Amino acid sequence: MDLGARSIRSAGAGSGSIEVTLPAALRDLQGLSCRISLRDGLRPEIVLMPDLRPARAVFARLWSLLAEACGGPAEELPLGELGLVLLPPPVSRPALAWVDGLVLAAPPPHPPEPLARCLRVMAPRLATRLEIADALAAGFGAAVAHAATGLVLEPEDQEACDIAGAALATEGEQPGGLRLDDAFAETAWRGLAPRLARLVALHQDWTDDPARHAALAAAWRRGVALELSGD
Repeated sequence: MDLGARSIRSAGAGSGSIEVTLPAALRDLQGLSCRISLRDGLRPEIVLMPDLRPARAVFARLWSLLAEACGGPAEELPLGELGLVLLPPPVSRPALAWVDGLVLAAPPPHPPEPLARCLRVMAPRLATRLEIADALAAGFGAAVAHAATGLVLEPEDQEACDIAGAALATEGEQPGGLRLDDAFAETAWRGLAPRLARLVALHQDWTDDPARHAALAAAWRRGVALELSGD
């Protein structure tokens, strides 16, 4: 990742204090402890290695809460399956972002976007353990993120969120999400668990009867086409 060139500034000769101004995209790393190493040679490099243990603990805790709420198996976070990047990637290439973990490691209130992105990545991996079809896993992830935060992260997630929301509405469920201000509040997760359990059951039913889900998707697309045409 090329973040451009930056100058090193000193607080004064002999002080040993230096500063490097990092790009704005890395503002969430402010205050993070870093190990510093020097790679010597023809092209010397000063390497900053941030301590990302708080983010790793956040991911593990979030995975545990999600698995428990969805009725999934109790197992360690499969980081190797999820992928890790420093900054949030496009939804088309989902991976956990260390920066999101660091934001959620701070005291609440937590912004909804980092939580939604983490759930959007974790839930599809959990789907395979819940016997949800691979073709439905991404939509399940979008619906879980929406249930917890009220956010639809990308336009391509709208279909899955609308279809799941409409199905839940027939059971008396209110639209939208709980909008968790504290990503790890156990009382909030207990309140969210029944909604997530219904989402799991819906996607398991659609796995057993894919034609039913295909019909719902076709109806949703017809509805969108009618709205766009103004008819």
